[in-house]
Amino acid sequence: MSDEMSSLCHEISGEMSSLCPEISDEMSSLCFEMSDEMSSLCFEMSDEMSSLCLEMSDEKLTQGMQRRVECLTLGCHLTLLLLTVTLIGAGYDLLPVDFSTVPLELTEDEAYLRVQAWINRDNDPNILPKVKVSSPVDERSTNIDTIQLIFEGENVFSKESFQALSEVENKLTSTSGYADYCQLTTEGRCKRPQSVLRFFDGTLPHPVFNDTKFENIGLVLRTAKADAKLSALLDFHLGKDFRIENGSNKVHGSITRSLLFFGFPLDGFTDTEDKDQKQWNKVRDFLVDNLRDRLYDLVENGYSGMDIVFYSNMLFSADVSKQVGTDLLLAAASLAFIFLVVLFQTQSLFISSLALFSIFTSFTGANLIYRVIFDYKYFGIFHVLSVFIILGIGADDIFVFYDTWRATRHVAYPSLAHRLSACYRQAALAMLITSVTTMTAFIANAFSPLLAISSFGLFSGILVFVNYVSVVSFFPCVVVVYHLYWSDWSWPCFRKCSQVEVNAKITDSAQDLTPSETMTSRKNPVVRFFGGPYFKIVTHKIAKWCILVVCFATLSCFIFFSTKLQPDEEPVRIFKSAHNYQRALDKASSRFVPSREDRVVKVYLIWGLRTQDRSKCHRTNFFNCKGETIWDDSFDLNPKPAQVALQRLCDKIRKLSEKENEALFIRRSPISGLLEVNCFLDGMDKFLQKEDSGSPISDFRLPVTEISMIKLMAAHPDIYNMSILPDNFYRFFEVGLRFWLTDGYSGSISLDAMAYSDLLGESIDQFDTVTFKINATDYRYGTRLRYAAVVVNTSLSAGNMGYQTGLPIQEAWEKFTREQMKSLSPTVSSGYQCTPEGGNQWHWLKVQQTLARNAVQGIIIGICLAFPILVLATQNLVLGFLATLTICCITVTVVGLIPMVGWKLGVLESLNLSLVVGLAVDYVVHLAEGYHISACSDRAGRVRDMLDHVGVSVISGACTTLGASLFMLFAQILFFMQFAIFMFSTIGFSLLYSMCVFTTVMALIGPEGNSGSMKPFFRIIWNKIRGRKPGDVNCQICAGKGFHSSTGVS
Repeated sequence: MSDEMSSLCHEISGEMSSLCPEISDEMSSLCFEMSDEMSSLCFEMSDEMSSLCLEMSDEKLTQGMQRRVECLTLGCHLTLLLLTVTLIGAGYDLLPVDFSTVPLELTEDEAYLRVQAWINRDNDPNILPKVKVSSPVDERSTNIDTIQLIFEGENVFSKESFQALSEVENKLTSTSGYADYCQLTTEGRCKRPQSVLRFFDGTLPHPVFNDTKFENIGLVLRTAKADAKLSALLDFHLGKDFRIENGSNKVHGSITRSLLFFGFPLDGFTDTEDKDQKQWNKVRDFLVDNLRDRLYDLVENGYSGMDIVFYSNMLFSADVSKQVGTDLLLAAASLAFIFLVVLFQTQSLFISSLALFSIFTSFTGANLIYRVIFDYKYFGIFHVLSVFIILGIGADDIFVFYDTWRATRHVAYPSLAHRLSACYRQAALAMLITSVTTMTAFIANAFSPLLAISSFGLFSGILVFVNYVSVVSFFPCVVVVYHLYWSDWSWPCFRKCSQVEVNAKITDSAQDLTPSETMTSRKNPVVRFFGGPYFKIVTHKIAKWCILVVCFATLSCFIFFSTKLQPDEEPVRIFKSAHNYQRALDKASSRFVPSREDRVVKVYLIWGLRTQDRSKCHRTNFFNCKGETIWDDSFDLNPKPAQVALQRLCDKIRKLSEKENEALFIRRSPISGLLEVNCFLDGMDKFLQKEDSGSPISDFRLPVTEISMIKLMAAHPDIYNMSILPDNFYRFFEVGLRFWLTDGYSGSISLDAMAYSDLLGESIDQFDTVTFKINATDYRYGTRLRYAAVVVNTSLSAGNMGYQTGLPIQEAWEKFTREQMKSLSPTVSSGYQCTPEGGNQWHWLKVQQTLARNAVQGIIIGICLAFPILVLATQNLVLGFLATLTICCITVTVVGLIPMVGWKLGVLESLNLSLVVGLAVDYVVHLAEGYHISACSDRAGRVRDMLDHVGVSVISGACTTLGASLFMLFAQILFFMQFAIFMFSTIGFSLLYSMCVFTTVMALIGPEGNSGSMKPFFRIIWNKIRGRKPGDVNCQICAGKGFHSSTGVS
């Protein structure tokens, strides 16, 4: 330390020693205040930064040392970038990006593990391949995609409308290349579109259904409705308002729909599994290149007075990918806007560029911690959105530091290092409080069981922390470099408009920065407004009450709406309501009568499997880990009672009464009148009965027994070599099962095999399985049936259930299944029910419930953690409580906004609510800190200092985030738009409540002097730790560093 600094320290020490007798108690308080962790951290960082910059200041060091220190912080950021690039180049999966799915699985949920067991059942190498035809599959005989066209008009069942429907079908089916990708019939022709027109063009074998000129529409449709089978086909095309007037053939209906079919395997491929992704891509490319524009032309312009929308899985997937890219261009516009705001605020391209560089490098640093240290292997769309969040928070920190730096130019300091130290002490502490509070609110989401939310919460919390470290270490160097080299430079075109920075005066005595010292010197109009007119408004005896009344009325309105919040019964939406795909989905799900073509929830009753074992899967990378299949070795259908019990169960479900079916919602067949159950034993029994009727040997029907199967095997000596069968051969049921699925080993695949083979799985039995050849094809019998399933169709629309409606149904199914399993034979009593199709509906209901609960829990946890942090940061119980109460008001207002705009608490809303507390804390915390550090003791002076020093930073930070989110409001992807609305609303209401409500409340009841201060409480605890008793006094001979009793010296 130089002689001047040594002298200065001795002078300060002497002054403090002389003051000890007068302020003995205050010294103890000061010592404890310095022991507070947050203040200590900030002061230590300030001292280190001050000493570092002291070396850089003016005449103290050479230019070489200045540049080395400047390069050090820049080098750290560049090192993060270089390390990231190196790891990625070395093949390390540093950025495990997956935007295709959002992981919302409850990996410990029973419904999830059951479905995982079913989905991965055939991955076990012991499971034999499914029964397949030995010859190649017919070209384009299997459907790969369907285009659904929905027509809506005043009456689409008129002659003119039917003619228009026919023209639209012909226009689309005549598209170049259509004949190369359409699904083919058994005759090798393109399958005709499935529409109401098929009842008029002679397709159906009845004269009344050959009315190509549409002269007898009412008669044709009335005839179709009178036949159960034809009525089931016709219902798919009828809207809920369809009617045929009694006593006449007049028909009315405002909506109908048609289907266009596309098939595979394509020409040059042997079957549907032959390079299936390549086939899928070829069909998709045809639809995109040849049909997409024609379809959108129909959507935009309609046809013959009818509105038309369409839906196709392939086109939907392609358009989502395309729209995501388009919407991300809006994100680029948001980034440009933030840069321009920072540039306007700092009036320096150098500072603005490096400020945003600092924010972006904090992203790479956070990802290194997230991926390497915490070992998270998922990076999704939420993590990309965190970039926008950190841009707002990072810009806010930049404004806080730079506004504080500019305020110091009006105060005299001994050196540049002292100026930076004064700025650093104040700005770093303010940023630390907001960063810790925001980080805590985000990390509260890290405890969610849903990976999409927990990973986002953790990543965002780390990102806020790394950004804070970056700003307090790198940005001060940027400011100092700018001050030393470019502060007097301005853009040539704007030299008359720009204000050259006025350097701080350098005197022989250091002065700490206080807002009151600079109030009259600042020229910023925003600062003058907050310190003058706005301060007078919030402290005016009438105006302040008017502000509170208006804000309280607004809050009351939103509280009322928040009580109306309901769970969303509809599936997750990707596009806005006005978009073609969303209109098509809405109409398909709500405008048509129920039909057999509808996508319904299918309940699987499964035997032979236990829940999937995922104990060895990485907690954050379950996409690539399938877990281990656990078999139920007790499952066996060879015992006669087991077969009988399972047959009776299928029959019982079919014949449930309306009352018994009331809670299960099983769909009733319009043809048979029975409840719909797809039971494999029915197909097997019919086949064996047919074999029985055509054979001189009888008794082949179920239940299969050893005697009946020996007769069957003896009747087919070309297949079964009875001489090699072991004496204790057991798998007779599987003999009949395999005989049925292979259609008597005929070499062709039967309809039953296609319908049931996916529901049955077999493995080799080491004792009984026999392998033989027919025409060079390997076949087996005597296998072991490992799993089996019975499928029950419900009337529940897949994807259209909310958890409040759906969970009682799921519980009813669980109760019904358990009761039935108890009554079955022991070898088939361990089955369970689940819903593998359509996204696992039972599990999805629990995900919805978890999302709703997590949204509320995340808010509560975030607020509960924010309160003690604010109390510790401000060291004032009243100030911390009022700041937390303001955050609660912001949160309730955002929650009330959801039902106010007509939304419900769905998946997207629940996910966005997890961000609210993290975004709501910043501005209130800034103002609370500004109030706390004011040198004034009265509330009016503190409010003025708070507004004068912090107001401009709050407004600047809010403008960047509001402007950035404004661009995303124009996104077509609903999630992006909703995210922008939530972000805009949260920041907007946060600005409103902090600048209006919190400021006015501080002017009314803000703590004055030591009111609400936690310092006495802290002092008592500190004295307890030190062993100081109430009567002890400070030691005078040790400069107040010790204490002793009032009667003696310690």
